[in-house]
Amino acid sequence: MAEEITPEQAQEIVSMLTQGGAMESINTSLALGILPLVESIGDYELLHKLVEHASMVAKDDIEKGWARFEMLKRNQASIDDVAELAYNAESIESGEALAAAVLHHHALMLLSIDEIDGAQTSVRRSLTLREKLEDKEGIIFGLAVLSRCARANEDWETAIIHDTRRLELAVNNQNDILQMEAMADVAHAQASLGELATASEMYQESLDIAKSMEHPAGHLVASWGLADLAEIETRFDDALLLLSDTMHLFMQLGIETPELLKKRLRALTNLEK
Repeated sequence: MAEEITPEQAQEIVSMLTQGGAMESINTSLALGILPLVESIGDYELLHKLVEHASMVAKDDIEKGWARFEMLKRNQASIDDVAELAYNAESIESGEALAAAVLHHHALMLLSIDEIDGAQTSVRRSLTLREKLEDKEGIIFGLAVLSRCARANEDWETAIIHDTRRLELAVNNQNDILQMEAMADVAHAQASLGELATASEMYQESLDIAKSMEHPAGHLVASWGLADLAEIETRFDDALLLLSDTMHLFMQLGIETPELLKKRLRALTNLEK
């Protein structure tokens, strides 16, 4: 697993870039680029200042658009406000990347309120732009949203089509995390169609990747799916072992075990008695 920046390192980097008047020399790109670091240390006052600074020093419409986008996301803007920014971004010369990102976010907002048709329209517009830009990772994210739309309609065959393409792109891009996620989603759709053997194989491949990276979320998703399949076949001991292994990874990494996982483990333990 690649070494991650510790909270102390994040604090040191942020302080170096923002304290003692240093923030005045930061351009829009850098101000927006360090937002995830600032968010990771929980300094939301500085986060707000950086977004405002990014907007003030923006040198063109594209930079203003990116700063506006961050402001809208962090201020819980309305769907209409995001739609307006998407419309404006599409009219900016060389604004395809910005428009694609905003349209993608707009699709997620619509999906969150079960506006499935609208979400599909926005994400397809985003995907068209990302195809033009040859933004492979962006295409993968867009296909994931289309898959979620298909799942919301219980259209498992269509979900598999989108997820299979995601998987192919992730493999070609040698992106293990996106590959792991796509495999788990294919597995879930296959299981929903009753293709349990195929689902088990895909979940296991996803789990193998998660284990190799010590990726707790991926480990949980894949082991949870395998446990579901084990329970269908009344292999409760196998389900218990799978989820216990996941809990041990959380403990090993010093991450609090999700309550839902602990609850399911307790239920399986009672079945074993």
